[in-house]
Amino acid sequence: MDRVEHISVEEAARLDGRKYRAELRWLERKRIVLMPDPEDARRKLVPVSALSSTAYQLWMKEQTSAALQNVNGESDSASVPANGPQALLPFALPSQKERGLRNAAPAAIPAKHQTFIGRWSEVLGNHENGGWKRHVGFSEGGILIRHRGDYIRVPQKLYGRGFAPSTIRAKIKLLREINSDPAIAPEDKMSELWKRILPNNRAGRSHHTFFCQPENLWMGPKLESFYLTQARRDVPAARRLLLREIDAKERAWQGQKKWERPTLHQCRTYLKNIDFPTVVLAREGDEAYRNKCAPYIKRRPPEHSADFVVTDQKLLDILVRDSGWRLGRIWTVNYVDVASWRRLGGAYGPAVSGDMNMEAAAWMLGEACVPGHVQMDLGKEFVGQRFNGGIFRISGERLYAEAVGLWHRLGIKPVEAIGRNPQTKPIERIHRCLRSLEQSFITYTGPNPQERPPRLALLEKQAREFKEGRAPAPPIPTIEQVIAASEWWWANRWNSGHRGKGRYLQGMTPDEAWNVKRPAEGFRTLTESEVEYYTADRHFLKIARGGQVNLSIYGQTIEYVAPELFLHQGEEAEVLVSRRALDQVTVIYPVAGGTESCVARLKQEVPWGSESRAEVKLRLRCIHAIKRTLKRSLRAIGAAEDVLAEAPFLPTDALLDQTVSRQIINPRQFFGTSTGTPPPLGHPEICSTQYVGERMRLRKESPRQETSEEVAEAAWRSYQEGK
Repeated sequence: MDRVEHISVEEAARLDGRKYRAELRWLERKRIVLMPDPEDARRKLVPVSALSSTAYQLWMKEQTSAALQNVNGESDSASVPANGPQALLPFALPSQKERGLRNAAPAAIPAKHQTFIGRWSEVLGNHENGGWKRHVGFSEGGILIRHRGDYIRVPQKLYGRGFAPSTIRAKIKLLREINSDPAIAPEDKMSELWKRILPNNRAGRSHHTFFCQPENLWMGPKLESFYLTQARRDVPAARRLLLREIDAKERAWQGQKKWERPTLHQCRTYLKNIDFPTVVLAREGDEAYRNKCAPYIKRRPPEHSADFVVTDQKLLDILVRDSGWRLGRIWTVNYVDVASWRRLGGAYGPAVSGDMNMEAAAWMLGEACVPGHVQMDLGKEFVGQRFNGGIFRISGERLYAEAVGLWHRLGIKPVEAIGRNPQTKPIERIHRCLRSLEQSFITYTGPNPQERPPRLALLEKQAREFKEGRAPAPPIPTIEQVIAASEWWWANRWNSGHRGKGRYLQGMTPDEAWNVKRPAEGFRTLTESEVEYYTADRHFLKIARGGQVNLSIYGQTIEYVAPELFLHQGEEAEVLVSRRALDQVTVIYPVAGGTESCVARLKQEVPWGSESRAEVKLRLRCIHAIKRTLKRSLRAIGAAEDVLAEAPFLPTDALLDQTVSRQIINPRQFFGTSTGTPPPLGHPEICSTQYVGERMRLRKESPRQETSEEVAEAAWRSYQEGK
């Protein structure tokens, strides 16, 4: 056991992504002998050399992450323990998706070593556990692999001269020497390997060869002082002052002691390591420091995920339509983690409102985390454009009024963004990346409304003609299609697909950075009931007859009923409406000595109550538009028949055809094909004088004519039954 590293079967199953029983069966099929654990005879150990290629490489990366703490005198703050991320708190168990992302997150390796370690881990891992054999018979890099010697020549073709066969053989020999050395502890073997093969810093880089020498230690603080004490002092000027200081010291020693002069490149490299807040405070003053580098505005990313979250709204530059073929653009509100740039929650709507903001916050609190700080824009009045035209005005205080109260209830510190300083809101840069999604639609409008693409005018004209029945439907996406595409973009192209190389992501995706920067105590999340309680939309309504409460949304009434409310008719109760669904509400009603609560459920007459809140609102508006259009169509038909009844003569077929074509609106635009396909205009069945005469006779003999409202309701019921 001193020569070969062993791990438990449970750990091997985690690395392979299998269950414990499946891993045991796999090891039995491979005829791998398991050894008992000296500390616990009930546990079995498996040698790491017997792992699969993928598991062995992942094990090497995890060991590397733990070993890189003191390599080359450096430390990586994002490293995680060798046994994986810290466990979550009992009250914040991760979801299934979050557990998958957590297990798939790579080890935290410094960005400058990631490529080197990744390639050598693959090469050494395949040679040590026989993974190269699965490449036999295939061509890699133009080389047909027949034996191990051929496979050793492949990395040089793929990665360059740094992976020559002699170099690979030397490193394989070094790895075997380290594994067989009994003086090196098993947990230190990977650390020893990477200490020996990682490239050292070049001379002159990171000021390792000049300002760190004992005789030159006093020059670094002097150079830094010369650079920071003057607002307009540049690096060459600071170097000239340092050279004067060196000359003065040599004159004081009367030529008995000489000092080496630093180059301009060495001075630039040394001063580059000064952190940004120190430079701003020293060179620009206190006010600039407050505006650019306050404690909650870090140019360095936060140490842990969920420490700082930023939110803002954006108007999507995509022309969309609703089911009534009204055109416009929709708004979105997003919450993004600053440390990892991961999107945590969002909502969509026709105009920015406090309800949209609370809905997005509810998704973040229930699915991702409860953050420590939330940064928002509490500026002056905000003016925007509604869907289908119109202007709305809302102030930051009113937009975030409910949200600020929510943050205080949950112990979250709200942070106000600084005006006229877009760098204080990192989400602005992320919203600019949404342009790739917007440009993928044919109805992309562009950010400037004065420079709209010419094709938009043609699409809008075709939409107007389609509503009049004179043109086919234009390819304008619906609201549901745009929202679905946006959610797919955030989940696949951004959270799990975007890979940044800066200080925030360091070569990782937002999902990977979110898991790597996980705090030691885990993420605090709210249960579904807690989310509903803290973020609920509160209304004070009177209990109606039959023990029901009637909630009005966009002029439409939704009825909820509960048997506990039967005896409290006419009393005022507090109704808590969920931000995420409208299938039920919580009612707090007064009783003798206090209050009680119950759950009122949606009446069964409404079949779409279990859908999301935003979709219910949109459908209510569409239903109202359909009914209004159908009423107008029926009134037009009645007016045409009245004119024909009062005329002293019947019109010719041609005149009747023109009259009907001007007045009748095709109901297939609104109900699809479920109401039946009407006969085409000009057919003798509806355009002949016999048909019109028979229709007028039946109209006069009918004892009672249905109103347009009754006809509309009957048509809507038949449409629902047809679905």
